[in-house]
Amino acid sequence: MRHGWLRRTLILLLAAGLCAGMVFYTREEPPQPEAGSLTLWYVESDCPGTVMESLLARCRKETGIQVKANAFAKEALLAAAFEGTSGTVLELPDMLFCSHMRAGVFDERGGLAEIASPLPISDSLANVRPAVGRVFFPIGSRLPVLLVNTSLTDGDFGSFEALLTAAGDDPFLGCDCWAELLYTEAAAKGIRLTGEVERDFANAQAAALYNKLAMSVFRGGLVWAEHPAEYVRQGLLPCAVTMSTALSGLSDKALDVRLLPLPEGADTRYPAELMGFALLDGADTAVAEAFFRWLWNGACTEAAMDACLAPIIQTGDRSAGTELGTCLNTLTEDLPLFLPEADEPFIQNRAAFEQWLRETLDLLN
Repeated sequence: MRHGWLRRTLILLLAAGLCAGMVFYTREEPPQPEAGSLTLWYVESDCPGTVMESLLARCRKETGIQVKANAFAKEALLAAAFEGTSGTVLELPDMLFCSHMRAGVFDERGGLAEIASPLPISDSLANVRPAVGRVFFPIGSRLPVLLVNTSLTDGDFGSFEALLTAAGDDPFLGCDCWAELLYTEAAAKGIRLTGEVERDFANAQAAALYNKLAMSVFRGGLVWAEHPAEYVRQGLLPCAVTMSTALSGLSDKALDVRLLPLPEGADTRYPAELMGFALLDGADTAVAEAFFRWLWNGACTEAAMDACLAPIIQTGDRSAGTELGTCLNTLTEDLPLFLPEADEPFIQNRAAFEQWLRETLDLLN
């Protein structure tokens, strides 16, 4: 009997332990449903890795959506990955961070997806292609700017001509893209360059702009440099013409960003590239829509300023970005911008035009 009593006691203790375990288990927090995940590809010259990773980490914390990003050092490497010729097999992404012109190429090929409920957009973006708020979701605009080292110059140039005059005979002004500089200056005069040399310079005003630039190169005041912003930061050049995104991460009390001086008598208007997320065919559009709604609810403003883009969404903390990014935001808040289309001749011919300009102007050094 003693053995039977012991056996019954052990069974009761075991049962009590199981019940206690069940009670403990039911008191645990229920597992949260997955918010979903997306994959993203981008080139680091379009958005610095630190800025993108910070944005995506914030997204995961606030929404639960996990965006796995793959950053490419160069545009050619990203293109090779898409074509499958990179030597590394990668799963194609759900999103691509790029310009509206690059997104337009995907759109023409039927490679973009659309969210179910379009996001609200301003009237100024209503006619942009690909459709903003449906298949393309920009956070800001990239545009050519003038970076000034105020310890070397006051940077007070009233026109493009005044800037070239100030350049003088010694290295003063660096530039990393002759084609963009000429395109910007010509556009302010109402001339849309095509990137076809004979056709463009048959226009007397365009030819005059080129001759002014060439004369400044010949004198030695205007020089080509791969990273002119860094030269300005180091005090090796007083000024640089570059794209705004090249300023991301620069920090120095002597640095200031200005609008690029335009030709005398020209209209104040600048070409810009919308930079944002293109939704690629095959993506989970429901998860993507949740991501974009979170993005446009204010998160993109700080990210745009950190990347030195002029924000298109004026919500959120507009003073939280970097000093240069915040300054750029102030400069461009009411600035007339125009957006070249993906099929514009200059966009198609830009690389060849830049190569011709470099080779030609190099002969003047």
